[in-house]
Formats: sequence, C-alpha cells, structure tokens
Amino acid sequence: MLPWQAAKKWQEEHSPIPFEVVLGEYLKNGYVWSSPGEFVLGRTAFWDGEDMIFEGNNHNCWVVQLAAGLNPMKRFLKVTPMKLEFVSWQRDGEERWHVWEWNKFKKKVYNNGKH
Repeated sequence: MLPWQAAKKWQEEHSPIPFEVVLGEYLKNGYVWSSPGEFVLGRTAFWDGEDMIFEGNNHNCWVVQLAAGLNPMKRFLKVTPMKLEFVSWQRDGEERWHVWEWNKFKKKVYNNGKH
C-alpha cells in the first residue's frame, strides 16, 4: 500500500469526511506532499498557547492533518516552504493539540524519537 492509500484508509476509518474532500481542501489552502515513500497534508495556523486559529495571516505553526509512510514528518520538515515556530497535530480525533517547537521537534524526528 502506498502512503497516500494508507492515509486515505485511516481517514475513511476515523472520519465521516471523505478523503477526497480533505485532499481537495489541502490542495486549495494548504500543502500536499506525496511520493512513493511519504504522504503529508499540512497547513499553517496561529497557536496562541491554548487554541489553534486558522483565520488571519499571523501564522506561527504548521498543522499536520495526515501523515503516512516511512518517516513522513522528517520529509515534511524538509519540504515545507518555510520554517515556523511550531509544528502540531492531533491524534486519532483527540481534541488536544500536540504542539512542539520547530527545533525541538526536528531534533526528535532526526534522532528517531531518542532523547
């Protein structure tokens, strides 16, 4: 299974929103990376320390919607068009945001999660 297929499968199993709708939204208003090794959907937002705000232009955070493949977050860090202060995501439909400072997240990703 290719990474985009794994992302589609996850989306279909965990959300009523069809994968094609999510993909279309990120093609229009976000960033899409798809290769034989990784698939990532990301967009920018403003993290105020409690809430993720998608409106406006004062964005300081990358929000990863879907990621699949061998090491999609490592690829994501390489292909984003700009470095922002934070990288974030939510797990399995949780409300809580996982927010990391860019440089700390980069160290974690490049060390394979080792501290």
